[in-house]
Amino acid sequence: MKITAIYGTSHTGSTVLLARILMQSLPQDNSSTFLEFFLPQDFSHFCSGCCACFEASEPLCQQAPAQLKPILQAIDASDVILLASPVYAYHVTGAMKSFLDHLGNRWIVHRPNSKLAHKTAVLLATAAGSGIRQTLRDMKDSVNWWGIGRVYAYGIRSMALKAAELSESRKEKMRRDMQRLARRLQPAPVEPRCGVRMRYWLSRKMGGGLTASDHAYWKTQGWMDGKSPWK
Repeated sequence: MKITAIYGTSHTGSTVLLARILMQSLPQDNSSTFLEFFLPQDFSHFCSGCCACFEASEPLCQQAPAQLKPILQAIDASDVILLASPVYAYHVTGAMKSFLDHLGNRWIVHRPNSKLAHKTAVLLATAAGSGIRQTLRDMKDSVNWWGIGRVYAYGIRSMALKAAELSESRKEKMRRDMQRLARRLQPAPVEPRCGVRMRYWLSRKMGGGLTASDHAYWKTQGWMDGKSPWK
């Protein structure tokens, strides 16, 4: 199983700890890989709203390709995409939001990678107090519109500002919950959910994307001529 983790923070706190507990709970074999990216350390560019990624033939930020390409390649090669963010002011961190902004061109209404329909997303959030639901929603909106076939979301109140301050009872709850989630992540065929199918159907009814580059992409993929995006 190939897993790519993208963290909305560059320090190893409760959020990274939670993700690593999940990874350690999965069966390990020689074919398993676990790749981590830390934001903003590994991607620090803010979207300027130039729209080049929507209009160019390749849906990629033209201002920060060197930072973005390796993350996109890892996502496309993975079986599981893990997005994890601590709660900042009731939402994802600014670094995570900036990263998600750069993948708007990969939404189903633009130029999606249809292979994501056979992948799994895991969304994790931690907070000392409230804001977990909103933070998970921020990430869920993106993975749903990327067209990922299966999505699991989990959040926990750490009741601490630092990982070193976590109580033993909190750590034990993390371990139990991540072990349960790990059992659900066993390799299995992933088929696109109804919501993913509906988004593709609606986008096709709209003419295949929103820009000329989108239309050309949909036509090239054969989706405007009846070809299924997930076969």
